[in-house]
Amino acid sequence: MRREFGTAIAAALLLVAAGCSDDGEPRPEPTPTPSETTAPPTDEPTDAAPLDWQPTGHSVDERVIVGDRWTAIATESDVRFESPTGAADVALPAVGSGTVNAVLLEGDTAVVSYAFGGETTVGLGYRIDLTSGDRTEIVTPEPANGGDWALIDDSLYFPALDENEKACLATLAVTDGNGEEGWCPPGRVGIAELEANDAGVAAMLFDYGSDISCRTLTLLDQAGIPQPVEGPAECTGWDIAATSTGIIWSEVPRPKRQEVAVFHALVDGTSQKLAKGTTGSLTSCGGDTFFVSDPEKRTDPARLMRWDGTTLAVAYESASTGNAFLGKPECADGILTISSFGEDGDEQVSASVD
Repeated sequence: MRREFGTAIAAALLLVAAGCSDDGEPRPEPTPTPSETTAPPTDEPTDAAPLDWQPTGHSVDERVIVGDRWTAIATESDVRFESPTGAADVALPAVGSGTVNAVLLEGDTAVVSYAFGGETTVGLGYRIDLTSGDRTEIVTPEPANGGDWALIDDSLYFPALDENEKACLATLAVTDGNGEEGWCPPGRVGIAELEANDAGVAAMLFDYGSDISCRTLTLLDQAGIPQPVEGPAECTGWDIAATSTGIIWSEVPRPKRQEVAVFHALVDGTSQKLAKGTTGSLTSCGGDTFFVSDPEKRTDPARLMRWDGTTLAVAYESASTGNAFLGKPECADGILTISSFGEDGDEQVSASVD
């Protein structure tokens, strides 16, 4: 068995090689302070209409993203796209020593990025027209090596290099390839956990120049500048996503166990504790957000939790208990794909969230 995701910091540290200035940590204007009232913890998720989970027909050893018109199947080195309509497959072969990083799918367009080891600062990304099979390299802005990428409504957000090889947050329209360099973090600040949905674009900032591990959770404002949000405890936040009612985020209570977090939500200005979960697993899909919750006891299954902005529910449970876990959810066109691993069998399934 294997986990499908690692820590966000490990991925984001790939951006460090690009270098940054020494201006100090950013101090943008904070968002309005939420109500001090805190709702009781949501220890018992409510019942909700179950999702119609269906097998993907692929091995759990493959990374699969099921979309409405295409399905992406990725290995460490290559990606192919299949369509149930009978359209010809679109394949991206291996690229030297590059490993597949982001695989983003929206309608008939896709984005694939590759990361490289060593001291390489420059990454590689392609935008693909799946109807024709044409792929176009993303050259402006020039992708940085590794890091998180996010796609929403044809707008791509990704780490890119400026003329001084400093890693900045760039945007690009996938269909026409028009891109522009955005916010460049001052000082030794890295960007991770990019999450984009209809409610907004979120990111975690971390100071890699400090001996103290400190992370700041942000939402991008209309100018594309990350603004710290009110709600998360100072320095302990990890995942973050905008929601229809506020935000959802995770906090790591024990620094030596960074994979274990407690998820919270801000609902119309009121903070609410949700449940324990796994860092790096927060995923937006179909207007809701999902995160993985590992078993706490031998009798517990691994669970996929669903937050719709007001209610927490269990969206999926593994067949195995105790020694069981779920891979990071993947979403395309409002369809969620997840891999489940355990002693009672592995499975990979998808379901429409809309």
